Amino acid sequence: MFRTKYTATILDSKWNVVKNRMKFIAIPRSGEYLFFDGLYHEVLNIVHTLDEKQVIFVIINEIPHQIKH
Repeated sequence: MFRTKYTATILDSKWNVVKNRMKFIAIPRSGEYLFFDGLYHEVLNIVHTLDEKQVIFVIINEIPHQIKH
């Protein structure tokens, strides 16, 4: 069947763009972890804007002292 896919912009805690147009099957929740670019990142907050189309921003914090894969 068809699955809804969400596109979100990933921002760091200072609201600088880390990744633009990252695709998700499910929107991550606060406190969850994302793994991309060989590092783990903690989701701090999710921001939705509801204009002509829904825009999603995921605010993350890179986890310090981790082993790079």
